[in-house]
Amino acid sequence: MSISIAVDVGGTFTDFISLESTGAISEAKSLTTPDDPSRGIFDVLAKAGVDFNAISYFVHGSTVGTNLLIERRGPNVGLITTRGFRDVLRIQRVVRPRSFDLHWVKPRHLVERTMSLEVHERIGAHGEIVEPIHEDDVRAAVEQFKAEGVTAIAVSYMFSFLNSSHEIQTRDLIRSLYPEAYVSISSEVYPQWREYERTSTTVIDVYLKPRIDEYLTNLESGLQERGASHLLIMRSNGGVMTTANAKEQPVTMIQSGPAGGVIASLYTGRLLDIDPLMTADIGGTSFDTCLISNGVPSTTNTTELEFGMPIATPMLDIRSVGAGGGSLAWVDPAGLLKVGPQSAGAFPGPACYGRGGDTATSTDANAVLGRLDPQFKLGGDVEIQLDAARDAVAKISAELGFSAERTASGILDIMNSNMAKTMRLLTIDRGLDPREFTLVAFGGAGPLHGAYLADELGMRRVIVPPSPGAFSALGALMADTRFDYVKTRIAYSENLDLDAINADFAEIEARALSDFKRERFDDPPDLLRSIDFRYSGQNWELEVSVPSGEITPAVIAAARTRYDAEHDRQFGWSFAESPFELVNFRVVALARHAELHLPDVPTGPLADPTKSQKVHFAESGGNLDTPFYLRSGLTAGSEIPGPALIIEDDATTLVPPRWTAHVEPHGSIILGRN
Repeated sequence: MSISIAVDVGGTFTDFISLESTGAISEAKSLTTPDDPSRGIFDVLAKAGVDFNAISYFVHGSTVGTNLLIERRGPNVGLITTRGFRDVLRIQRVVRPRSFDLHWVKPRHLVERTMSLEVHERIGAHGEIVEPIHEDDVRAAVEQFKAEGVTAIAVSYMFSFLNSSHEIQTRDLIRSLYPEAYVSISSEVYPQWREYERTSTTVIDVYLKPRIDEYLTNLESGLQERGASHLLIMRSNGGVMTTANAKEQPVTMIQSGPAGGVIASLYTGRLLDIDPLMTADIGGTSFDTCLISNGVPSTTNTTELEFGMPIATPMLDIRSVGAGGGSLAWVDPAGLLKVGPQSAGAFPGPACYGRGGDTATSTDANAVLGRLDPQFKLGGDVEIQLDAARDAVAKISAELGFSAERTASGILDIMNSNMAKTMRLLTIDRGLDPREFTLVAFGGAGPLHGAYLADELGMRRVIVPPSPGAFSALGALMADTRFDYVKTRIAYSENLDLDAINADFAEIEARALSDFKRERFDDPPDLLRSIDFRYSGQNWELEVSVPSGEITPAVIAAARTRYDAEHDRQFGWSFAESPFELVNFRVVALARHAELHLPDVPTGPLADPTKSQKVHFAESGGNLDTPFYLRSGLTAGSEIPGPALIIEDDATTLVPPRWTAHVEPHGSIILGRN
């Protein structure tokens, strides 16, 4: 019997889910081991009793890359760039997050100025060689990097996206002179115009390489020793790739973990025929959210590590904030209660985990309010210590002069408000009405907070999917293999060279076919095309899909019409008579993964509650008798009025007063506001 498995490494828990050839699903959860995440993976595999010889498909999602960047635990990095452009990373875009904040300090990039070295070379604006590369400059730079202990080198030359010969020549020379150094070149990491974004992304890519290489090599070795092989890695764009590709371009796995949850939410929405959706992935450390509209997740080509430090790579448009079950509550010097972004993480974790933590977290607040069952172990082995949770919250209560219940309610209100603020950035700030969306709440803490988040935004419906605590791992099992390709060539509407455009698409698609053969796919991938349009004189573009086949004047005209409509939708105006420009030509290559079919829940009468106890609801004036149900005892069509708690190994679903839970045949719980 073969099994497909996925493991998602979060900041607090490492989640496992498996699907057997019989259709049976099993899951497990263990605490993450931050010092060596691969150890936590093998811990959860051992806990699940996995037969390594039976593994036919193994996908892994991780926040290792993100955490490495946030904590700045990478190597010393050097940059080699065109003479005259060493300060691109410091000049940035000459903008500030808050124009009148005199105390704002610009974040420092990952490369010190002394390690940004220049080379005499120049590629022209049309890809021509204006000045040949001076190899002696490269040799001198390498010697300086050796002397300074730099082990990761980024190469970013002007207009290298049009002609990569100088960057390739530089990389080859570095490898011959300094073989132990890691190298990334911008023409492979981000072959597009805008030298600042391209340089920043290349630096971040090489910053990640040593740690990701070591991490994935250790993981592969451990799996091979146990009889498993062919590990796949979740990508930020919602697809999967081999470990070889992940090691070569680690910047493409920045959102590796959260992307799985978006893919699983997309599947759930299709199953329930519900659209549009907004995800609420609340783990132990962070909150992640993304929009899904018309059956398509929101995507972006650029995000930021910190203000003014862009990461340019195709990815799902997932917004994150430090709000999770381990978010620490604290009182600032002005006496105001704050929650996060600091987290207790996996060790010591929330106080109620009984592992040495003594600072109140949102998990402790939920425990104090009676919203966690101390008789039910989290993840199957973490026992809730109510006394420890009360002691931790009492410290905050003493500072504020409030009761424990009022303090705990305040902690959760602030956490919910922080998350709702991030969700408004994706909706209201874009002219979208969040009341039109249905919330998909998952992650270990998502079902506890889902209804309250919906209340914050005026939503009337929340979906709690099956296996919510391991939902991102489940999504990784559903993900297609996906590669994104782009070529920059600015073409003007007054003089379009359609032969050149068709040649560009043919070149990109030939590369895609070659890459997928190397990925061991016998059948060719699906190829989806798009072009970035802009009006003449604009500096930013919008992506518009175009069909396969020959690009003709009629194809361009139809795409232009769609561009005008999208521009009008996003910005409230369009300029149909204006000349336009084509900037980037894109291809997405997809190898479709076989669709999973989750087992249905049984029909019949709803099982009785396991118990009833007092749970505190501030909105209802205090404690209410609340029944506790096991999710395994739910049946299709069941209706559970709030207040109620639905318990399972990896999550607890809270049905507040004035809400009702309905159980769908495939196992999702839909919470509806009365």
